[in-house]
Amino acid sequence: MKLIRNIRLDNYKLYSEGEARKIFSVGYENLTAFIYYQDGKNIYKLVVAKDDNPPVVIEKDITRAQAFRLMNTRP
Repeated sequence: MKLIRNIRLDNYKLYSEGEARKIFSVGYENLTAFIYYQDGKNIYKLVVAKDDNPPVVIEKDITRAQAFRLMNTRP
């Protein structure tokens, strides 16, 4: 898991190893979870971020099954 500090979420794609598109996001209180998908390499990334100061972003590679399980889980 990679920890990235003090970045704006708008600039996140600069850190995601190329063009990645956001396919899912869900927020709870001050945490937001995003799932990004990169077509060329078939890579899914889970990103958990907090908008407070300092914003903390944690990034983890996940499988396709894990991505769809998270997207289909209702709070």
